[in-house]
Amino acid sequence: MMRLEFRHLETAYWIYRLGSYGAAADRLNTTQPNISMRVAEVEQRIGTVVFQRGKRPITLTAAGRELIGYAERILALRDELSLFFEDGEEATGRIRVGCTETIALWWLADFTIDVQRVMPNIELDIDVDITEKTWKKLCNGTTDLALVPDDQLQQRVIRHSLGQASIAWMAPSDLVQRMSTLDTMNLIRRSILSLSPGSRLYADQFRWLDMQSIRPDRLTYCNTMSVTARLVSEGAGVALLPPDLFAGDNLLQELEVQPAFDSLSFVATYLSPAFSPSVERIARLAVANSGFHLGDSQA
Repeated sequence: MMRLEFRHLETAYWIYRLGSYGAAADRLNTTQPNISMRVAEVEQRIGTVVFQRGKRPITLTAAGRELIGYAERILALRDELSLFFEDGEEATGRIRVGCTETIALWWLADFTIDVQRVMPNIELDIDVDITEKTWKKLCNGTTDLALVPDDQLQQRVIRHSLGQASIAWMAPSDLVQRMSTLDTMNLIRRSILSLSPGSRLYADQFRWLDMQSIRPDRLTYCNTMSVTARLVSEGAGVALLPPDLFAGDNLLQELEVQPAFDSLSFVATYLSPAFSPSVERIARLAVANSGFHLGDSQA
């Protein structure tokens, strides 16, 4: 059997991981014909078929499953070795980072400046989006590193804990100070300013409302957290927001409700294995610059 090269292992792994030749080509910065040629070379060198022909989604043969198992371990060890010897100042390339707006408004600037300082030749491509879309971009290979609320259902990813952020109903401060004459639940029921579907706060908000059997009289959607907070401060309604993010804003105040919301756990995460050593280093810089309440360094 002729020897397989790293490019063969990477090609087979990313086809399997992303589900198509086209997605693997985009991930590896090559063309789909090149990906097809590499698969043919792999199968010629090992003497058997790796992917079942005509199957959608792409399905591994028994030999293909064995190959991917070895590829995962070999590529992970290669990247671990590269990380050990890599000098951050010498690292080059463009890393695509996806994050949610909570992070973008809170500590993304500190993180970005630190990456520029430690890894001056790395270019960041930052994409701010809702949680659901950011996870999808990570899983389909269009994002290298995601800074997001954790999703324990996602497998085959490396996670670094970014800590936790509390969330609570927020209302105008002057209104909260007159709450002796108002009922908190009636205030929430009256008008809610909601972030977009697909955001983690959207899901937690409606889970809590269902538990309380509350159907808001008026529900207004806004896809920007900073604008939502401004609308709350102007008296347009209440919203589920991270109170620590707006701690310095005297116009907003947290509402005390029961049951209280659980804190959100955030992670810096990337696909495993076959990661760029630079992605791991940048994930660690995200942990170091996180403004959340930090817990363990690895989730």
